[in-house]
Amino acid sequence: MSGLVVVRLLPAGGEAFGAAPWAGPVLRVRMGSAGSGAEVIAEAGRVRPGARALPEGDEHYAVNAEAAPENRRLACADVLYAVRPRPPAAAVHWLTRVADRHPSCALAAVPVTGGGWLALAGPAGGGRSGGGPRVVAGAVGPDQPLLASCLHAWLVRGRSLSELAYVRPLRQVTAGGRTAAGACAHPRRRASAGLVTS
Repeated sequence: MSGLVVVRLLPAGGEAFGAAPWAGPVLRVRMGSAGSGAEVIAEAGRVRPGARALPEGDEHYAVNAEAAPENRRLACADVLYAVRPRPPAAAVHWLTRVADRHPSCALAAVPVTGGGWLALAGPAGGGRSGGGPRVVAGAVGPDQPLLASCLHAWLVRGRSLSELAYVRPLRQVTAGGRTAAGACAHPRRRASAGLVTS
């Protein structure tokens, strides 16, 4: 899933998604902070070639750092992620090593065994303010690397990971009227944590 990713940010209550120019998997989550009322809907995926830009979106380069640990694309990535769940201590070690090796990275994320993801904002994403790596998105499975892109969009909005109180997969009505986690009008869908494949 490495490559250019666009996250469309919608206001709370924006579950009625319009036509999106997505090609391939899409992840839709609700993200918010406690007490402040800051909440957004993030819809992340790759945009079909030739589709117009999304003015409300966050466009960035995301790379699976496990797939190519010595690849020079890592130095250009805004978001680095892993897909293999690790115990918490190993996940912290992986994140800090990645952030140290790639200072231009704004965010690194890795799934944690037992559930959730551990994320770290790098120097380009606001540094390590907020106490270092944070466990987020307990309801989002390890097979959802687009979560890292949604977290990046949160940082781009001027928020910090320490402010993030929840990340929840969305449930929405499909074209056929049924409700399913992350469902949309695409012919094939995977109901785990909002991932949709087309």
